[in-house]
Amino acid sequence: MAQPSGKILEGVFAISKPPSISSAQVLRDLQHKFAESKTFAPLLNRTRKAQEEQERHQPKRRKRSNDQIFKMGHGGTLDPLATGVLIVGIGRGSKSLSDFLACKKTYETVVLFGKSTDTYDVMGKVVAEASTEGITQKLVEDRLAQFRGKMKQIPPIYSAIKIDGMKLYEYARSGRELPRELESRDIEISDCTLLEFYGSGEHDFRWPAEQASDEDKAVARKLMPGAESTKRFMEQEAAATSPKSPPHERFREQRESNHLPPAKKAELHTHYLPIQEAQPANAPAARIRLTVSSGFYVRSFAHDLGVACSSYGTMAALVRSKQGDYTNIDPTPEGLVPALTYDDLEAGEDIWGPKIADVLTKWVDSHPAASNENRTDNRDRSDRDYRHKGFKNSRWRETGSKRTWTGPRGWEGSNRPRRRNSSSPET
Repeated sequence: MAQPSGKILEGVFAISKPPSISSAQVLRDLQHKFAESKTFAPLLNRTRKAQEEQERHQPKRRKRSNDQIFKMGHGGTLDPLATGVLIVGIGRGSKSLSDFLACKKTYETVVLFGKSTDTYDVMGKVVAEASTEGITQKLVEDRLAQFRGKMKQIPPIYSAIKIDGMKLYEYARSGRELPRELESRDIEISDCTLLEFYGSGEHDFRWPAEQASDEDKAVARKLMPGAESTKRFMEQEAAATSPKSPPHERFREQRESNHLPPAKKAELHTHYLPIQEAQPANAPAARIRLTVSSGFYVRSFAHDLGVACSSYGTMAALVRSKQGDYTNIDPTPEGLVPALTYDDLEAGEDIWGPKIADVLTKWVDSHPAASNENRTDNRDRSDRDYRHKGFKNSRWRETGSKRTWTGPRGWEGSNRPRRRNSSSPET
């Protein structure tokens, strides 16, 4: 068993996310694994003391859920289907996560041609089909050239982008109309390379077996052509803004889920592949490497590439292989930091403890805590802690066009005579 060093370990590391679970569930798994460990015992002690101090000054403050043991967050969501590098910040490291949201990321994805789904990946329902007869390796390579550089991209309707405080996929899953059009985003693709082309019968990627309803297919076809058509459609179909939900209703399920046991909550954040067709898709596919800016959606790229090839395209697989200096490439290239894996976590703390301790020790050494890092934040104090007891009856007094401070006894306006300093005029 790993032994505690007494040093508080915090900072930024990476874990390789497995398929089918959400990024939020990865954080929950880490929270509970770390809370039981010797490696993070010093950080846990500090965290508990800070929480006790906060509760003492603000007893009515909302309590954290049983999953929020450490201060922790991630530096960019991965879809449940996707695997690979997920940046995690723990303790002070959570303050650095915004740097990773803006940095470049490298992906490897598989685009399966011939059909489109409502989610733009094989987790969804089929909404459209088209011929793939003319799709060859040369055609794909030629079309990829137009995706390099700066451009605009429309995010998929099934994404975590928020409109009026509600995520797009929540609109999609509930069947509610968007209150305004889905706007395109400025993105940049610095690397777009075809790694492998598969002809029909040369791969094992499969289509989802479920077809969307005729109504959903009609909506999807209206959204497919592009930004201008999307804008016009939203203006026409959603001119009458959908009524807003009653106060706090959209957060009700989240509040209720906070009281669920960890196993039940994990079930809500596990998304297995839907039933797929019995046979591999009789269609070509392409494995592509992408290095992209923040705000880029690989699912939208897969759809757009299919349209560029006069057909449709769907994302069949996705791996984030690099983000910042962190990677899941094995063996790890020189100068990069390897990601922790779920196999490491399952092997026990004797395996994962030294690995993460090495990464976080280097982070702590290069990010020393400020001298006031452990001081109580003024925002965590109650109002009475700000005032000296002598200021209880202090107030402002209006005198003509001037305002005069009337402080406690001993100040101007009080019953006690003022003390004269050396610069005061003689009376």
